[in-house]
Amino acid sequence: MATIYHQVLIQASREAVYEAVTTQHGLSKWWIQDCTVKAEKGFINEFRMAGHGTNLMEVLALQPPTFVEWRCLNKNDPWTDTHLTFEITTKGDFTCLDFKHMGYPNPDHIYATCNFHWARHLAILKIYCETGISTLNQTEEEQQVKAVLEGKV
Repeated sequence: MATIYHQVLIQASREAVYEAVTTQHGLSKWWIQDCTVKAEKGFINEFRMAGHGTNLMEVLALQPPTFVEWRCLNKNDPWTDTHLTFEITTKGDFTCLDFKHMGYPNPDHIYATCNFHWARHLAILKIYCETGISTLNQTEEEQQVKAVLEGKV
């Protein structure tokens, strides 16, 4: 099984980063705008992919403001039963976010594409946490999702 791992240093409080990865408002600013999210263990977060399906993420663990774990409930999908974790610590003057997406069956082209897009979205998260400004562009996101699903990238 393969794991995507990214570490991001953010000039914002642990609480601000935790809020950005656990609330509907926060997640809609850096990952997917059309979502239904609750910071509640057992809740099934829904991330609607611009008319191309929905990612379902069960909240497995919440330890404010340091840790979040989700399990993907998608059916017939490379993400099925994968786990996503957000570990939030302090590193010097920064908040350190260790993001892992674990359990990919094969490190193939889908894995590589997802790895790239997680890096891109985590960069948007960093900007959002540091400035309060979302640089997420819904039109570009819809084009990216469509291209991936049609096998163009």
